[in-house]
Amino acid sequence: MCGFIFQNNKEATVNIERFNEELDSIQWRGPDAKKIVALNDNKTALGHCRLAILDLNSRADQPMQTKCGRYHILLNGEIYNHKDLREKLDLSCETESDTETVLEGYKKIGKKIFSLLDGMFAVAIYDEESDSWVAARDAFGIKPLFIAKTSGGHILSSEAAPIARLIDAAPSKEAIYEWEIIRRPLPGFSFFEGVTEVMPGTIIDSSGGVEKHWDWDEISSQNEFSQDIFEQLLKESIEMHCLSDVDNVSLLSGGLDSAIIAKLSNIDVCYTIGLPNNNEFIGAKETADRIGKKLHQVELTPEELTENWKFLTQMRGEPLCLPNEGLIYHVCKNMKPTEKVVLTGEGADELLFGYDGIFRWCLEQKELNTKEFLLKYGYSEDIRSERLIKYVEELKQGKTPIEFLEDFFYQVHLPGLLRRMDFASMAASKESRVPFVNKKLISYVYRQNPSFKINEEEAKIPIRKFAEKLQLYGALERKKIGFSATLNKSVTRQKDYEEFRNIIMEVLGW
Repeated sequence: MCGFIFQNNKEATVNIERFNEELDSIQWRGPDAKKIVALNDNKTALGHCRLAILDLNSRADQPMQTKCGRYHILLNGEIYNHKDLREKLDLSCETESDTETVLEGYKKIGKKIFSLLDGMFAVAIYDEESDSWVAARDAFGIKPLFIAKTSGGHILSSEAAPIARLIDAAPSKEAIYEWEIIRRPLPGFSFFEGVTEVMPGTIIDSSGGVEKHWDWDEISSQNEFSQDIFEQLLKESIEMHCLSDVDNVSLLSGGLDSAIIAKLSNIDVCYTIGLPNNNEFIGAKETADRIGKKLHQVELTPEELTENWKFLTQMRGEPLCLPNEGLIYHVCKNMKPTEKVVLTGEGADELLFGYDGIFRWCLEQKELNTKEFLLKYGYSEDIRSERLIKYVEELKQGKTPIEFLEDFFYQVHLPGLLRRMDFASMAASKESRVPFVNKKLISYVYRQNPSFKINEEEAKIPIRKFAEKLQLYGALERKKIGFSATLNKSVTRQKDYEEFRNIIMEVLGW
């Protein structure tokens, strides 16, 4: 888990001093090591800040290069199957780092390596011999990656704000409109003009090429749903996500998703957080006692939450997406320095239609009206983003209402939540991992008959069945609120989010 900046120019040299300043601005993403390598007569610069998780030795620091010196890599993320890939591809490696596995795999089979990676990643690889580069992002957008084209080349980074400062980019009004409605810019965009998001599941290169290593159209499930297979895939994913050379912990709310992860993982310690009058402390304690895990309860005041929003906004240099980023950051800051990996439950609701209100509503629709949908889903009653409306219209094409909604939650909603979790945990220099967001698991459940996931009484039916088998009875009975950051329960969610946005915009001065 790390942060990086990559700049490649064809003519002018990179301003290394400014490059270094921007790398410093994201060192919270990786405080354990920092390194800059300048190549090609200073026309190319690779900068990396490392949070050491696998192979804690300095030999695994980045940028890393192949033994021949031709290829250089910047990687943010974790590749859980990297040991299997070493054996499968017969790779010769000198470290225990998954970064070297990806680098040597690319040297051996090129871009094909990216489709073999099981995990979360944003990666850039520079070929010094041909002065060219390739970059890729994981299938679901767990790890962030942004890019801007400059007059002489390109800049890539784990954060959009450093690129924006390097190219003097203005805030995007259209992205702010979208943020007001869907709590994030539209996929493929950022909060800044000229800075774009590298789409999940894609590979890009210096020649302008774009290709997919993951395609939703190719994974439509043709198999009848089996509860046993679902449970086995989830167990395997949770076990895989425990790969680490540091201490692993888990977030624990009062709900099912985090309870199952904590129960089936190798962690000993869980953390929960909440406001004095808005928390799930009792439920989390009951679950922790039942599964035999130690629980740390972290409480913060509304004033502390508001101050966290302001601090994090300044750190990120752009709007926060969700109010509970302030909670996630706070609980991660309260973890021990050795506790660097945090397992979380993101993805379960998208996987199995856990947002039951809107999914049941959608199942009743013969045709989906775009503005009606955005009013029901969104956080503003002012639907003025034509770009967003066009996106929804195009995503609807050729699909039933429920197929559209499943795709919207996977391709718009989930990446927004993943961006929230990545930033809020990384701001505290912790690596969050999401076992429900796994290629095999999602491939198995995607496009399954909705009746396996939701009915008139219950949602996330397979998880509920699994929780009953695991005897997580308290979590089954409780209504989940998650780590809620609502300060005023007497107002609508739209008004609550508007008040949050006003604080963010005041800090930014936008």
